Amino acid sequence: MKMTGYGMYPEDIAALLAAAGEAAIVLTYAEDRAFAGVSLDRFASANSTRLDWRGVEVLERSEEFDGDGLREMARRHGGEGELVVVFWGNHAVPSVALEAEAVAAHAEMVVGSCYECWLYFTDGHVLIEFQDGEGFVAARIPN
Repeated sequence: MKMTGYGMYPEDIAALLAAAGEAAIVLTYAEDRAFAGVSLDRFASANSTRLDWRGVEVLERSEEFDGDGLREMARRHGGEGELVVVFWGNHAVPSVALEAEAVAAHAEMVVGSCYECWLYFTDGHVLIEFQDGEGFVAARIPN
């Protein structure tokens, strides 16, 4: 099933895509849903835009909500060459995949381009939630 309107505004992340160059891949809707199925969809939601952390292994919480905070978390939870999928809070902006090193290098652009996003570290099976003004939560993805 194709979602009408998915990825209508890739220019909202154009600076990140330009900075990351070939290291960034814009995902199709089918790819987005496949990655969400093994990450985001494994969590219950606390409301329409936040995940429910009860009953999951929370690895860390950070009250920082800037590029430095994300950079440090990406370095702690991302392995060398590990693929990270960035899901934005709005499907009008397509999800992207890039290496953990690129997430760390361009962390300001990631958090500066949204009010909320989720980062799925594919090898470590870790999900980081970002809520602007509130910080980050990193958790192990439940089975």
